[in-house]
Amino acid sequence: MAAIAESLRFLAVVFLAFDLGALLSPSVSSLLRYAAAPQLLFAAGFFFLWLDPRRYGAYRPLLIIGKAASAVCFLPLAAALVRDPNAAAIAFGLPYIGLGLAFLIAVVDIASLSVLVLARGAIEPPLASAVKASSGQGPDDIERVEGL
Repeated sequence: MAAIAESLRFLAVVFLAFDLGALLSPSVSSLLRYAAAPQLLFAAGFFFLWLDPRRYGAYRPLLIIGKAASAVCFLPLAAALVRDPNAAAIAFGLPYIGLGLAFLIAVVDIASLSVLVLARGAIEPPLASAVKASSGQGPDDIERVEGL
């Protein structure tokens, strides 16, 4: 669910930029794509954490830091959107769609951060014993082979 929500968050950022008129200028459009595209890494990160939590659990702290940074960076965006008349204007046939998209972005950031923080017990980095049990070899086995 978090991977899907992160993909929708990316689309919300793009639609918000369109709503505010940022996509009409080619230079701003390129800059927005450059700045927003790394957000798709969160969708990939959540997908791989779901796919194999033991293997990709080591990336969980990195995702937490990135989501916390996104949440903190939302505060200046929210302040700018409150002052921008385009955020309250009618776009796509809906009034206040810009503020609604901004609210969706904030909800996804907070929910994703909550999932990462609260799912600590379910997502653990691989332990040496787990690696040893799964591969059949560990540091002791390697030393025993080298001693022969």
